Amino acid sequence: MDVRIDELHTSVDVVDGGALLTPATLSEIVRAVLRALQDEERRRDALRSDLDTRSVVERQREDGRHPGGGR
Repeated sequence: MDVRIDELHTSVDVVDGGALLTPATLSEIVRAVLRALQDEERRRDALRSDLDTRSVVERQREDGRHPGGGR
């Protein structure tokens, strides 16, 4: 089958995905990710500390050394 196009007008927009990440944008992304990781680590450490504190208090109560210890 023969196809004949007499005249064709079009526009093509091309975006280079790599060009969208300028060094400044990439640095900002990295800083945000690092901040989020540090926040998560702090939350984990706080939880771990809370759990450790609770077990110390529970042990002291069992031994009768804590004011609320019940002995």
